Amino acid sequence: MKKRKLILTSIFLVIKTLLIAENFDLAECSYWGGAPSPFIIGFEKNNKLKVSWYQSGQEEMTSKIYSYKKEYVGKFPLIIMDENIPEDIWRDYNPDDNTYYGNKFMLLTGIYGKKRSLGMLLLPKRKNEKARSLISSFGEYMVPTYKNPSSFLKEKDKEYRLKNLGHPYLEKPWVEGVDGWGIGENFIIQSSYSDEYKHLLIMNGYISAKNPHLYEENGRIKKIEIKDIKSGKKKEFIIKDTPHPQSVDISFLPKPEDIKITILDVYKGTKYQDTCLSLMIYWFEKVTPWE
Repeated sequence: MKKRKLILTSIFLVIKTLLIAENFDLAECSYWGGAPSPFIIGFEKNNKLKVSWYQSGQEEMTSKIYSYKKEYVGKFPLIIMDENIPEDIWRDYNPDDNTYYGNKFMLLTGIYGKKRSLGMLLLPKRKNEKARSLISSFGEYMVPTYKNPSSFLKEKDKEYRLKNLGHPYLEKPWVEGVDGWGIGENFIIQSSYSDEYKHLLIMNGYISAKNPHLYEENGRIKKIEIKDIKSGKKKEFIIKDTPHPQSVDISFLPKPEDIKITILDVYKGTKYQDTCLSLMIYWFEKVTPWE
């Protein structure tokens, strides 16, 4: 992000204690990788995980158990396995695939319902391979129509538009485009036209696999107002400072109508005065972030 850099009057080193509270145990959480060939990463008790995939010519999945430990890259949990992810997880689809996956991935996740998991598994940069998404596991969801943003950020060859909120993209948040932290900036989400959507699913901040520190370097939303355009009914919500998926309850709305989202407060970035939001879509149930 290059809109504005903060001027720091002192240089200091902050050492973080990595005792971040977990809201739920990962055991029994599973994440499905789709195209080009299905594979599953499932967490088990005692810091174990299982990778299941199809090998060439087999009708049933091959599985392997790994031990893992957790460290952090900024605020992103980094899962470090005791061995590399199998290099043939996609070879059933492409016999010539020799992708090196390494033994690490960042995990941004939440749960809803009866411990149904959703989220993103991100591969950091590794030898001869760029950082990228390994799994984006959100199931089926409705992409809303967004309109009337009060601003968005334009850089040399990149625009951080409002439509970016409709998918869990990497490196593509909506970013407000005014001087300062964007307090008062707003946009509209068109009605879901369905009573089954009682929540908004949110991923706060700037989500990047190649530079996870952009999450803390840029601003994140701290408080929003959600207002029903037709009835005028409104409510304020505190948004957690976490890159994991989370939700806000919009069941206070009388019925599905267009809603206006206004930024009331932010968590300030350590480097840039840009406030970012990576995902905001309608959702069925409450989502609890992992951390």
